[in-house]
Amino acid sequence: MTSFLVEKKNAKSFEDKISKLSIRTRQNIEASKNSFDRFCREYYDGRTIDDIFRELRTLREEQTEAIRDTLQSWIDWQYQKGSLTNSIKQYISKIGRVFSHNGIKIHFDDFDEPLEYKPTIKEELHELTLEEIQKIFAVSLPRKTGFYLALISTGARPGELLQIRKKDIDTTQKRVKIRIEAENVKTRSGRSVWLTKEASRLLMVRLKDLKDNDLVWATNENPAHAEKAEASMFNKYTSEAGFTQKYKSNNFRTITLYSFRSFFFGRASDVHREGYAHRMTGHGGYLPQYDRMNDEKRLEWFLKLEPELTINDEERQKFTIKEQNGKIAELEQKNTQINQLEKRLKQLETVESDSENAILELLQNPKLAQFINQKIRETIEQDK
Repeated sequence: MTSFLVEKKNAKSFEDKISKLSIRTRQNIEASKNSFDRFCREYYDGRTIDDIFRELRTLREEQTEAIRDTLQSWIDWQYQKGSLTNSIKQYISKIGRVFSHNGIKIHFDDFDEPLEYKPTIKEELHELTLEEIQKIFAVSLPRKTGFYLALISTGARPGELLQIRKKDIDTTQKRVKIRIEAENVKTRSGRSVWLTKEASRLLMVRLKDLKDNDLVWATNENPAHAEKAEASMFNKYTSEAGFTQKYKSNNFRTITLYSFRSFFFGRASDVHREGYAHRMTGHGGYLPQYDRMNDEKRLEWFLKLEPELTINDEERQKFTIKEQNGKIAELEQKNTQINQLEKRLKQLETVESDSENAILELLQNPKLAQFINQKIRETIEQDK
């Protein structure tokens, strides 16, 4: 007989149990559960996921290996459907919550044999170039370009920016500042990021028509659906720009929304260092020096990076001219200092020359020479 305590626990819906998890995690768990349910119906002649759990609960000594065999069959079924190893491992890592809710614990270490996966093939990743970005921007709508520039400026994940609301944006500083809340971040660690002037101009146009709680770059409150829509539109733009290349190992496009994140990481690592790039992209990199900085100092670091994150050629030229003018001003300052030092040196040489001449004149005076000789003789006599 089942205890009323267990019945009470099972009565609580699975959705309630995972409600405190992040939206993305909940969606991944749900996707894993749906995949497993489809597998059960197809592989076990129409039996549902509940039928399988009911059967597993009746087993005792054989339960562990039955779980292992079921999971391995699910893995093989997913490969037949064209799934990739990374995606399959993601599903396996999430299905444990579903099993646990149904009274079954998965103990991978107790399996006689580990679960088997196909080896993961690692291809050389494509590095997004400035020229490629410019070609994509040439065919994209201004509103979408603004979103892409924000991704380049911040190194944020697309899903993070798609959850930004007007109230998360501070336009009172030298550069527009965005606060990414911890609850919207994969690592559950919030952070502040800045936009380049180029990205800010397009954003300010967008903000005029928004209320404080309105989403800035998305129209769908569900971040997963919003990101899927943005990815689809971006694929359209990359195709129009002529970039249709895909990786052989997984058939994924070589240029995606996440390529902007990699672009930021590379430039940030070059200008500062890799720890800074990790910290800014939300990897939780260890950079105590940056963590101790106030906003003014952090912004100073971003301003040094800004030229490398600017895409428009005219805007980049402005930074080049500013940099050159700065170098010219620095050289002029150094030349002024050199001229002042040379002038001072000549003054000292003049003083030294005058002093030497004065001494020679004194030594050439007969009376002075006689006086000096007398003093020398007196000194010698005293020493005796």
